[in-house]
Amino acid sequence: MKDDILKNHFLHPCNVGIVENYDHKIIVKSDQCNDVITFTVTITHNTIDDIKFEAYGCGYAIAGASLVSDAVKGKDIDLGIRDVEEMLNTMTIPDSNLRCIHLSLNAIKQLKDNLIAHGHTA
Repeated sequence: MKDDILKNHFLHPCNVGIVENYDHKIIVKSDQCNDVITFTVTITHNTIDDIKFEAYGCGYAIAGASLVSDAVKGKDIDLGIRDVEEMLNTMTIPDSNLRCIHLSLNAIKQLKDNLIAHGHTA
């Protein structure tokens, strides 16, 4: 991995596991490889109180899940999404691995869509 932040998240991932008494569970699967990431989340008034993940996939998928979970934890879901997008724009990520990182970002966007669909404000 060329990016030191991603390398650190791969070697020392944050938020691994399952949130106890989670409110939401999001599973995302890559359509191009074997990456599968499951996030469990607790949310109060659009704020992600706790988030953890389990991942089966490449180093970039694991690093991405760690980075995204760390970046959105404790934040309003919209702010968390914006922060992740801004971070990713500053990182050196090979084009072939962008999809691995975006898998986790897409999971948070899916969570937001689910909240809206079920009448929760997001």
